[in-house]
Amino acid sequence: MFLTLEPIPEESRRPEAELWAAFEAERPRILGALLDAVVEGLRQLPVTQLPKLPRMADFALWATACETAIWPASTFWTAYSHKRDEAIQDVIEADPVATAVRTFMVGWKEWKGTARGLLEELGMVVGDAQRKATSWPTSPRALAGRLRRVGSFLRQVGIEVAFRREGHSHTRTIYIFAAPENTGTQPSASSASTAVETECTATKRFMPEAAQTVDGDADGRASQAGGRPDNTVRGNRLKSNGAADADGAAADLGADSARNNGGSAWSARV
Repeated sequence: MFLTLEPIPEESRRPEAELWAAFEAERPRILGALLDAVVEGLRQLPVTQLPKLPRMADFALWATACETAIWPASTFWTAYSHKRDEAIQDVIEADPVATAVRTFMVGWKEWKGTARGLLEELGMVVGDAQRKATSWPTSPRALAGRLRRVGSFLRQVGIEVAFRREGHSHTRTIYIFAAPENTGTQPSASSASTAVETECTATKRFMPEAAQTVDGDADGRASQAGGRPDNTVRGNRLKSNGAADADGAAADLGADSARNNGGSAWSARV
């Protein structure tokens, strides 16, 4: 929960002794109001339900059960949901990696590749100035760590990030899935806060087994001597019929070649 307190004007400031004296004078009424809310909460809690349970489920249920002693019904849930969405939006906007991933996935349903490949792709999204900033990850391993830290916030705006090893070489792979609300234009936090509450269908296709192997240092390096190409696969890009692909390649199926730290990389769009 994030609380923003209003500044106290100079003419309204008081010494601490005066402040506590005023509080003591109001204490009986404050305690009475709280006890009234507790009585109402004990009465209503067994039948209290929410549209969905947040992470602080018991807290939200208890506050909702108590609220009608003080406010109209649904006042708490409306305020709590609004502040939570604001907090999510603030965290994403304050983190350059989260912002870049959100921008990167606009128009795409899914992306699959290594941390090294994703670092290069995101670097093209943010430009030279951001890549040189101290807040930008300088290695695939650093990027993977940042993705894990902002993963829960991205999930709330319709973007799911998953990690696993695959293939005989156990290549560390990152999967990014965008909910339908995120594939056209960037959604507001409130419109997409419930977009990925269940497992993505794309996850079922790419990762049929239920368990995901999360690797602590997904750095995208190849395990074989001499290195392997970074493999990047993007899912359906949403575009109008007959529209050209962003890089001039064929709209239905194309392969792009690029240099990647001295080795070749390929991507396929389907």
